[in-house]
Amino acid sequence: MQSDKWLLTKEEQDRYIDALASELSALRMRAGISQEELCHILGISRQTYSAVELQKKPMSWQTYLSLIWFFDSNSSTKDMLRRSPAFPHFLLNRMNEGKRPDQNPLGQTDKEFEELLQGLDAQALHTIKTMLLVEYARCKNLPGDVVVKAFEGLEFPGTTPDLATEQALKNIRSKG
Repeated sequence: MQSDKWLLTKEEQDRYIDALASELSALRMRAGISQEELCHILGISRQTYSAVELQKKPMSWQTYLSLIWFFDSNSSTKDMLRRSPAFPHFLLNRMNEGKRPDQNPLGQTDKEFEELLQGLDAQALHTIKTMLLVEYARCKNLPGDVVVKAFEGLEFPGTTPDLATEQALKNIRSKG
């Protein structure tokens, strides 16, 4: 017996394929890869890929899936692809029975994750939040004072902020 959660109708496949075809050139450019290099990875001819990218020839479902995998695995194109109508959120949702496959990046179950968080004190949680915000700022090319501002000058008993942090907080408060 075959499960419907794995299947898409031809119309659904065509809708995803058409959406990806219209964004292929931009995604490929953002990834910084030539048509020839991408064709080598996909195992298709450059002529076939070029016709697909120019929307002169429809791509196969297998090529669509390969391209989705490639662009979703590439840090330069992942966000762009995930915001695109070409990304099969509906299919992933259905395959995973409503649960996001990347919902818990640490790999624990929700219960294990909650227990882990409950075992941390306020300073540990602050450290984790700091790390996440610093990485977010780095990835989005945001200035460091944005991270400091997110904490609104939060301090922990028994700790003293360094002079650079104090100055950053003063600068933020003065800009208010």
